[in-house]
Amino acid sequence: MRHVISLVLIVLMITPHVGVSAKPLLDGSVEFLVKTENLANTTKDISLALMALVAAHEKVDDDLTNNITRLVDLLISRQNYDGGWGYFAGSTSDVVDTSYAVIALNKALALYKKGTSKYLEISRSVDSGVEFILNAYSGKGWGYVRGTAPEFYPTVMAVWALGERGFKANHPYIKNALIYLENTKSYEMGEYRALALKILAFRSVGYQVNRELIEKVKMILNSENLTVSDRAFLTYVLVTYEGINFDTVRALLILESIKQGENMFYWTDKPSIFAPTHIFEASSYATLSYALVSDKLSEEMENPFRTSCSALKELQNPDGGWGYRDGFPSSEKATYYALKALKLCYFRDPSIERGLEWVKSKYEKDKLIMKESHEIYSPYVYTLLTLLEFNILNETEKAENIELIKSVKMDTGKWGNFLGPQPYDTALAIKSLLALGVSPDDADIQKAKEWLLSLSKTGWGTYVGKGFYSHMLPPEVSVTLEVLEALAPVSTKEELESHLEWLIEQRSEEGGWANIKEHYLFGILQYKEKPTVELTIRTVELLAKFGYDYRQEILNWLMGKEHDSLWGNTIVDSALAIMFLSQCKPISRINLYDVIRLIPEQKFYLVYTDDRNLTAQQVKASINKLFETNITVEKFQEFENASYIVLADFEDFNIGDYNPYVKLKVKNETIYINGKEYETKNTVVLIPGKIDTGYVLFVFYNKGLDDVVIKLFDSGLVKYLKGNALVVIYEDKNQNGVVDLDELTVEFLR
Repeated sequence: MRHVISLVLIVLMITPHVGVSAKPLLDGSVEFLVKTENLANTTKDISLALMALVAAHEKVDDDLTNNITRLVDLLISRQNYDGGWGYFAGSTSDVVDTSYAVIALNKALALYKKGTSKYLEISRSVDSGVEFILNAYSGKGWGYVRGTAPEFYPTVMAVWALGERGFKANHPYIKNALIYLENTKSYEMGEYRALALKILAFRSVGYQVNRELIEKVKMILNSENLTVSDRAFLTYVLVTYEGINFDTVRALLILESIKQGENMFYWTDKPSIFAPTHIFEASSYATLSYALVSDKLSEEMENPFRTSCSALKELQNPDGGWGYRDGFPSSEKATYYALKALKLCYFRDPSIERGLEWVKSKYEKDKLIMKESHEIYSPYVYTLLTLLEFNILNETEKAENIELIKSVKMDTGKWGNFLGPQPYDTALAIKSLLALGVSPDDADIQKAKEWLLSLSKTGWGTYVGKGFYSHMLPPEVSVTLEVLEALAPVSTKEELESHLEWLIEQRSEEGGWANIKEHYLFGILQYKEKPTVELTIRTVELLAKFGYDYRQEILNWLMGKEHDSLWGNTIVDSALAIMFLSQCKPISRINLYDVIRLIPEQKFYLVYTDDRNLTAQQVKASINKLFETNITVEKFQEFENASYIVLADFEDFNIGDYNPYVKLKVKNETIYINGKEYETKNTVVLIPGKIDTGYVLFVFYNKGLDDVVIKLFDSGLVKYLKGNALVVIYEDKNQNGVVDLDELTVEFLR
């Protein structure tokens, strides 16, 4: 009778909270556990609820941290002095309830930072519980309390708990317990629950689970004569063991169909006076099942500009400068770019002041070196440009530097070294003179421009101009950039167009720019250089000045690179990335779960390219059934104020514009997704994307695979999508041309 009254109390308690808006399934089931957590009074129910909330942590909109901590504290407060737990608070410790508590607390432990007081408190509690279980071992397995003969339920729970804590099948106690579990036929519980617990216990200690047991679970889940609590438990076991596939999706859909509640979802057996409703147990296992197939919600990304600023600032050397890389001696070039970046981040921060002091100390030394060598000294140029950037030099000092730079030229409009006049050195001289305020019409600048444009029509490299023989080595992006940056203020697009086109041609297949795209020996390709952040950003900024705008593409390229607040391999890389990001709004990271969970909540359009209307109509029917919504079908024109599901060919959209973190490339009849190869003829790919007004789920496939797409949506698998992308591969195994589920292989990409 008590169980029925509890159920009535719970239903009355949650009814006022029922809303009219749709809610993602996991959010609704979590809300039920959160709202009713104070009504769970057995160690088992509290433990299962804690396990469910831990599994759902960061996968729902609400922050569950406080709820998890409350349940953790409640369990620890109920622990007995002997290290174990009883059925209720104050009950005699037993192996079954201690095992539930150990499993739950051990899972919660992963959410707390090591070394903190809370982590240590939970860890001590779990260790005490493990010690209680080990002390209760009785020869072949475990009884309910110490000194009693082994029975199935306490033995299987002890193995599961110890396995969660890291014990393996070769441990003497567990080894004997596994033999006992394999041979016993007396379960003291329903056969289905015994089967579920056996699989979880075996799996936790790394013991081989007989495939027949898994197939038996599938068979049971396909039957109708199954209590709700048993169905929830077996579904959790199947999902734990197999992850997402068409079998688990079927089980999840059936489990969802028997949920109760309109906006807060719970599961319960049919109440009766004599039988427990198992409402917390069933709801916890159902929540666990949906949490396992859900992804963490992607955090809405702020422009990483600020975090990168802080990281760059931290790399300042004790002398005030920045090195080429972290830990390298300070260099003038790295410090110049670092200070330019930090100038955008902070207003006269102490780190900037220290950097400028270092530059001032190097400026006089570098100037002296240039005087003595009588040629352009690039470290001097970067100290000069830094001081000019921060308006530190007065007019007299500027005039002295103009005189110095002109005094080291080799001839009118030419600067160089022992090899003769150099495009690189000449470009640095032009940059410096213009920064010092020299007129673009100055004779040296005009002569330098004339000489540089006479050398080549397709970029610049090192120039050898000694004696009667002169020629230029193959052009390099670094030298060409330096020259074009210098000439940009004093030249027209027409004058530089051939060089700009050459520079565009040097873009690598990866999307960025390397110094030399490809290296050949005797006409044979030897290797390809990797693009660098520095050369890529400098190139893009230069090209943008002349109307070639690759900035969004390179933003996607940059955001797709692995990084930890810093970018690329050098300080210059990171500084230039910061300057670039200060102008941009990067696309947030997004996964399939982010999009799928919003279909019941937001306005979605189903759009298609080419003649896919019939397929779109059938996909619409499946989506409406799965998500209890009513989406609109249209032929694609443009993305407007909504979210979208898009049926399209692989080359209809550039996925990098909507999700730079998934690399999709099509070449001939091969698809490359994050470097993995697939064939277009039998592959469907689902990729999430972001637009200003909402989200996009792209469904890419070639015509001829419409039936695969229809079958995929009809299966219900899309309701439980997770990961960065889904690849579905079709193989017509029986050669009948009809798509069956067992002919589809799914692969979730992370």
